[in-house]
Amino acid sequence: MRWMLLMLVVMAGCASPKPSRFTDAQNRRAQASMDCFDASEEQVARGDYAGWSSGETTCLQRLVAADCASREWAKDGDHQSSEASARYQSRVLDDCGADLTERVRAAFEAGL
Repeated sequence: MRWMLLMLVVMAGCASPKPSRFTDAQNRRAQASMDCFDASEEQVARGDYAGWSSGETTCLQRLVAADCASREWAKDGDHQSSEASARYQSRVLDDCGADLTERVRAAFEAGL
């Protein structure tokens, strides 16, 4: 009988959902990032970037997405969100590398 009770307790413990390793704020930031990336993809696709390299349009899209995500993350109003935003924007700039041309900067600063 004890064995059956022990098995029941073990099985019940296994059936419980695992707690998320991410905080609510991290989940919100991730969702905002995905939404912003989707929106930036649509924005850039509507633009006329004939003659641009795929790297330049990708860089522009990532800049727009990072800017959008940063504004969304700022709504959390906490220090962690601000730091994550700054790191994300910095990483996007670094990843663009040589594709961050003057015309990419100009298009981004002009709001596409």
